[in-house]
Amino acid sequence: MQDYPLEELGPRAFEQLTVALALKVLGPGVEAFGSGPDGGREATYDGPVSWSATTGLGTDSWNGYVVIQAKQRENPEGPKSNALWLKKQIIDELDRWMNEESKRLRFPRYIIFMTNVRLSSVAATGGIDQLEADIWKKIRGNAQGVDTPYSRGLRGWKIWHRDQINGMLTTYNGVRQAFPGMLTAGDVLSRIRQLPGALNLEDLHPVLTTHARTTLTNERWVNFSEAGGSARQSVENVIIDLNIEGDRGYRNTILKEVFALGDTIQKSSMSNGAPRHIVITGQPGNGKSTISRFIVQVYRSVFMSEEGLGRISAADVRQGTFNALERVGIDPPKNRRWPFRVNLADFADDLGPSSDKSLMRWLSEKVSLRAEIDLKPIALKKWLRNWPWLLILDGLDEVTSPEVRRRILDEIQNFMDDADVEDADLLMVITTRPTGYTERFAPDHFSQLDLQYLDFDSAVEYGRLVTTLRLSDDLDRRDQILSKFEKHAADSTMVRLMKTPLQVLIMTFILERLGNLPGDRYQLFWRYYETVYDRESAKNTQLASLFAQYRSAITELHETVGLTLQTYAETSTDARALLPLEELRELAKSRLLEIGHDENIGASRLADKIVTAATRRLVLLSPSEDDTVSFEIRSLQELMAARALSNGTDDAIRQRLRLTAPSPHWRNTWVFTAGRLFAEGPDHRRDLVTEIVENVDRDTSWPGWLCPVGPELAADLIDDGLATSTPKWQRRIVDVALRVLDGYVPRDIAGMARALSIAAQSTTNNLIHIRGSLKKAVAGTPISAFVARAIIDRGDFGAPIFIKYENANPKENVAQVDIIPLLQVLLGEIQGDPHDIALVQSALDELAEIRDLREFDPNRKVYTFPSLLPLTVEAVHSANASLMLSLIFNDLDVSLWRARDLLAAAIWPQLSRVEVGRVLRNL
Repeated sequence: MQDYPLEELGPRAFEQLTVALALKVLGPGVEAFGSGPDGGREATYDGPVSWSATTGLGTDSWNGYVVIQAKQRENPEGPKSNALWLKKQIIDELDRWMNEESKRLRFPRYIIFMTNVRLSSVAATGGIDQLEADIWKKIRGNAQGVDTPYSRGLRGWKIWHRDQINGMLTTYNGVRQAFPGMLTAGDVLSRIRQLPGALNLEDLHPVLTTHARTTLTNERWVNFSEAGGSARQSVENVIIDLNIEGDRGYRNTILKEVFALGDTIQKSSMSNGAPRHIVITGQPGNGKSTISRFIVQVYRSVFMSEEGLGRISAADVRQGTFNALERVGIDPPKNRRWPFRVNLADFADDLGPSSDKSLMRWLSEKVSLRAEIDLKPIALKKWLRNWPWLLILDGLDEVTSPEVRRRILDEIQNFMDDADVEDADLLMVITTRPTGYTERFAPDHFSQLDLQYLDFDSAVEYGRLVTTLRLSDDLDRRDQILSKFEKHAADSTMVRLMKTPLQVLIMTFILERLGNLPGDRYQLFWRYYETVYDRESAKNTQLASLFAQYRSAITELHETVGLTLQTYAETSTDARALLPLEELRELAKSRLLEIGHDENIGASRLADKIVTAATRRLVLLSPSEDDTVSFEIRSLQELMAARALSNGTDDAIRQRLRLTAPSPHWRNTWVFTAGRLFAEGPDHRRDLVTEIVENVDRDTSWPGWLCPVGPELAADLIDDGLATSTPKWQRRIVDVALRVLDGYVPRDIAGMARALSIAAQSTTNNLIHIRGSLKKAVAGTPISAFVARAIIDRGDFGAPIFIKYENANPKENVAQVDIIPLLQVLLGEIQGDPHDIALVQSALDELAEIRDLREFDPNRKVYTFPSLLPLTVEAVHSANASLMLSLIFNDLDVSLWRARDLLAAAIWPQLSRVEVGRVLRNL
């Protein structure tokens, strides 16, 4: 009998195997439980069981409640050690069942333990008989009158050990083949034979080996040159694991989480209803793309672990990838998923707003290109059906055109639906910025994981790592920078800025040139630009005098290009913003003419030199093969756009900031703008910024009653380090952030908790003020209590804030209710202009199509919304109609507070995508 590699299954996959075999043996009455706390059971069964001697599982009969448990030992040893380990596992489980404080529910009449350890038939060497005798002794007890599992009702138990599982897997071949961790090279060949068309057995090498080998070596690079390095780096050299937070404060690291999910079967037929795919959100520079590249490299290396790579470079990369995993203390995934990483901006470029190309066709074209074979979409689809996949879709926030973005999301949905129809074992991972993820795409299929900022130790470790890599050819300089870095590492300013890998990288570069660091993120990025500029102007090149003489013109060109590209990114029908090189020359020439250069005596020639200096020496503006330019780092584009917005009169700046404040697309630029105004003063401009944050939700042009942006804008400013050294303004900004407790659920509640934690830790007065506000909210309305508890659970506010949950969290005994008729009644009580009432009525008719409002359930966690709500948007944008909507939603019973939150979630993507760039450029 074949001995299957049960250790190659991750813990969750072994639990799934337990359930699958229980279904085969016990029948369809088996009820499976998902990951997480399961009350001591992977599955249960209630009913008769007639064991047959032919199965090797016994001859007795059971009738009652059966609990099935999985017991996997990561590194099985000899039979004696295995028996001792398993005995301890079983006795511990029985003790948990007997514990009076146990939260486990129904006590079992029978238990089945499924384990991967091998047991001997010889008693002295870890025998089954001796183990069973010891377990029965535990179950029955030694003295009468003592409470035992037997006295509680336990009447039987079985151990499905390794040899029995091997027999089951041989008998139930379909179960075995559903678990990719146990697939063999023979399975690969067998499955390739099933592929149609151009693929046959002879094509195994070009399809699998060639594609994996070429992508392993060609798609591993991350660019260091734009941050002061001299060359690109292979991703495994710069990777660090990053902390994540999910729903209800769930925490892990991103590599552990993805690998654990990858080791689990992600077929729709084996789903328990929980989301099977993930969205990874992270702030600018948080390492989303780098981590996505590395994850794919790991899976390529694992997939090719039994294959000869031929080229030395590919073998080196694979070994380097495994070494990197060892460096960060993570075990490689066990399942050999076929990995593919899609740069969504590249896909969007090919797709456009009207192309009929599917994601599957696009993938088949890319595989064909690498593997040098004509792979048809139908063949790739069958490959998806027959082999587990990992599909990473990187950079949803980089697809800024609303039309193209909708097409991309439609294609992702279609691909996922097709995979579910095929019952494919597919794990999809999407990466995006939080502010670029307004749709909350398919929440019933995707769970959201938020990348956290670097903790102190991780930031210091990364600083050492990237400095060693950047200066590997100059050991003396490397040691000097490392010494400076270590010296400044404990400085409060540096700690505040060491949030993301990009910021740590920039800090090491600045320390290389300067002896001190700036105080907030705007100054960090601006100092970086100045450091790069000073470095290039100090070099003995033909452009040195140009850098010195035309510094203002070159900087202004970057600012103009930043604002132009930021506007293009919002309004263009292209997937991403690119500026034609000829337009860049015209911008440079126009500026020279504005400051008095004569067109007839060299303005065009000087403009060409400035463009050359900007694109070839500063390496911030990157030229492409299609004669376009863009910023290599998107945050630098937003920095330069911010400087353009903050140039001019107070009135012009005020109008620009009011216009862009609600827009997620402009949020990072807005925060950079505020950073400059605070850093460079004067005080009245600090007042200007603060007043906009305080009043943005009172502006009649924005429905602040429904989708307030002030508190989250304030939280972003606090998180950015703004006003840390100016407590007068910081307190006002903190007060706006605390408005989140007044009656709405923020879109980024983890970010709100983080910002309030930062503010609380900055001064004692802030700490007292914030703690008092949270305590007051907990005792307030249901929605205020909900938000306050969520912030307390995710934040750090000194000593624990003790909450009497039985008082602060009253159960909302609300049965399913249709919200729309209630709103109709409230609308009928309002006197107003017939036109405005008609607008609201049309909106209610449209909202009646949302099932989650017709069948409102306050305990539902997943909501579904239509992609467009034009009539509701029209009503919200009308001042009088919007006022009426706010009145009727606010007049609902307080127990129905989630209804307004539901409306806000439904309409936010459309409100937040309103274009402002065209108006902005004319201010």
